[in-house]
Amino acid sequence: MRSLPLTLVLLLTLFLLACQPAAEHNKVEDTTSTVAAQPVPGCILRAGFDAWEPYHYLGQGEQAQGLDIEILQAVAAELNCELTLQQDTWAALLARLQSGELDILPGASRSTERERYAWFAGPYRQEQFVLYGRTEATLNFPNVLALVAAGHKVGLVSGYYYGAEIDELLGQQPDAFVSAQLSELNMARLLDEEISALLEDSMVATAILRRKGLDRYISATAISLPASDVYLMLSKASMGEAQLQEITAAVSRLQQNGKLTQLIRQYQR
Repeated sequence: MRSLPLTLVLLLTLFLLACQPAAEHNKVEDTTSTVAAQPVPGCILRAGFDAWEPYHYLGQGEQAQGLDIEILQAVAAELNCELTLQQDTWAALLARLQSGELDILPGASRSTERERYAWFAGPYRQEQFVLYGRTEATLNFPNVLALVAAGHKVGLVSGYYYGAEIDELLGQQPDAFVSAQLSELNMARLLDEEISALLEDSMVATAILRRKGLDRYISATAISLPASDVYLMLSKASMGEAQLQEITAAVSRLQQNGKLTQLIRQYQR
């Protein structure tokens, strides 16, 4: 092969050197624009739940299931947030929410005590506690006050708020109530005749009694507490008023578009 003239070689070399920085600069610009185009990660909501079927519980494959779990998932989707779920006892969950270790708890009743450390979004549904006793026993009392006045003991779940009436009775006659971490323990105490009755949400009690095969031995009495509103409870230690407003707005949208009603009706069948 014949050699190129020296002048031509020099001109080609200078041309290539002049072009190289511009090519590299364009490459950096392209990389930068690609990174900037990536979606910004959404928020993370750390939620807790206890064993309270059918509202929240561990189902097949140790996966969290239940009405309130589905509602939490719908709220998180409205906010474009990732939802993480952790199981514990209700009393432990309240302590973790208060410290800011958890952001949100479902199925919460509003009380003055809880308002010290929590915000409340909603209400998003209602609940009603019913008094349950042994099927063969007769509890002919008009209300819980008359029941405990007659010397009977009632089982409660630690950390639950049953309303002003029970709060007042707890203050006046604390020995008339026995607390447990789980409703199943109260049911065992009821069958062992350590207590005369227990208070539980009607849907929860129905689910437990059917699953445990205890519906022949434990049944609802005619005594019930007034229906009360249920809220999403947010930690003041980890969530601000802006997050409260966003979650409240998300719940409102789910109520207005009918999604919330649809979910609740699925569990009332």
